[in-house]
Amino acid sequence: MTVETLETAAHPLVTVDVVVPVKDDAALLRRCLRSLRAQHTGPASIIVVDNGSRDRAEVEAIAERYDAVLIDEPMPGIPAANAAGFDHATATVVGRLDADCVPPPDWVTRITEAFATDPELAALTGPAVFIDGPRLLRAPLAGLYLGAYRLFVGAALAQVPIFGSNCAIRRATWDQIAETVHREDAELHDDLDVSTHLGLHRRVRYDRSLGMGISMRPFTDAGSLALRMRRGWTTLRVHWPEELPAVRWFHRSRRLRAVLPDATSAPRTVPWRERSRLVRAVRLWRTRRPATFREKVRYKMLRDRRPLIVTFADKAAVRNLVASRIGQHVLPRVYGILDDPRELRDLELPGSYVVKPTHGSGAAIVVSSSARPDARLPTDAGSWEYRHVRPETVDRDRLVELASGWVSQLYGQGPNREWVYGRVPRRIIVEELLEGPDGGIPDDLKFFVFHGRCRYIQLDAGRFGRRTQDFFLPDWRHLPLSGGPAWADPEPSAPERLDEMIDLAERLAADTDFVRVDLYDLGDRIVFGELTSYPAGGESPFDPERYNAEFGSWWTVPRRYR
Repeated sequence: MTVETLETAAHPLVTVDVVVPVKDDAALLRRCLRSLRAQHTGPASIIVVDNGSRDRAEVEAIAERYDAVLIDEPMPGIPAANAAGFDHATATVVGRLDADCVPPPDWVTRITEAFATDPELAALTGPAVFIDGPRLLRAPLAGLYLGAYRLFVGAALAQVPIFGSNCAIRRATWDQIAETVHREDAELHDDLDVSTHLGLHRRVRYDRSLGMGISMRPFTDAGSLALRMRRGWTTLRVHWPEELPAVRWFHRSRRLRAVLPDATSAPRTVPWRERSRLVRAVRLWRTRRPATFREKVRYKMLRDRRPLIVTFADKAAVRNLVASRIGQHVLPRVYGILDDPRELRDLELPGSYVVKPTHGSGAAIVVSSSARPDARLPTDAGSWEYRHVRPETVDRDRLVELASGWVSQLYGQGPNREWVYGRVPRRIIVEELLEGPDGGIPDDLKFFVFHGRCRYIQLDAGRFGRRTQDFFLPDWRHLPLSGGPAWADPEPSAPERLDEMIDLAERLAADTDFVRVDLYDLGDRIVFGELTSYPAGGESPFDPERYNAEFGSWWTVPRRYR
């Protein structure tokens, strides 16, 4: 079957995978897939996620008939099924609808055009009309149902909420939020949860022309509508108090008032709750008896105030620690450590390099000729994200603005949460671009070291493509554990220098109860990445959840850090 993509001078290549969660809806799924195969611009792939259907055999036959990929997600609930489908997708954009939806023939085309013409667009959503039920009630009920959702949820989030039956998200954006979404709770609305995690700094757009036909099932009975409303309320409350409407509106107003060109002169203010002594006292009380890994990370975030932890978090200062414990040979080459981002304008650089802030994680500009031709630098100076671009697309003035935006921001949320980042000097570091044996971005090996002993290894691959994640024991036995992204297929083989890497990780983790050590195996050498004391800010996902307790069992937190 031919797959069309949109690629012109005005519209760089954008491909769209479509995710369709399904449970006991084989008949409706057939209608949905037929509509998707009738699109003017064909999706790169259709991913049907079966969530424990009783009619599984029929679902499989329908998926095969319409050339769709069928995957199973045994964890009950749309949040889990939706996340599984997004993890599996590989296109630049991932569209999402439900099995009872009927998209118009131009649905994929409109998604493609929207993302091709707006490189900063993170997510797109649109309206819907009912295609069944009493004809006279279809339009007014759809307007009431979706209008109320946009009004009340939009007010609660201070942003445009996505509608799960008609939305699309840039794949790179999903990779950034995949580990934070609540995929384990079947009582949450996945679209409302994802909307919250998209945050105020990403561009989300409502497009009136992006139509969708949906079923009137929300109005089939009072119980169905009440269930949806209850789940919506539950989803909002899960994110409180950090995401209270007043807090989000406050941050949105500050963002609208921000003058980005002068970002270096306006450091971010720490929210009151993250510096309040009363809030700190309450959190200390709540975390006094930690048992699981997540609880112990939060315990450490609140209590470990040693200078060593600050050194671990500082991407510049940690180099001296690594050199003293291991040697200079494991450090990536540095082209500059800059107190003033404006020094980037005149810094002599090779054809490939990495620019990132020293005081946080998750932000970097990777420059190399292997980047996608359509990739561009972020246009928002406050953008905190990974971006892989080609050398010819890098404007030094724009790079300076981005770096200035980084140093203007406090990474972490303040002394009552990720205290350590407020103690790290805000600078810019420019390093060599590490390349694996195949010439691409190397796999990231993360060693979980408890009390000087490595107990688990996390392997992340495909950072700028299809991301995979696997967990292993030190003897390279694969664990049936997921932290969000899909497992690699086939299963990765053990690095040839695994024992040496474990030894290096344990030496670097000396003198502390826990730290995650990130290393790279480049074939001819092992290179240090970073030391992380607070993985995922204390929100690491575990599926199955029992691994949260298992990871925590190796960690005995001290009564007092000295």
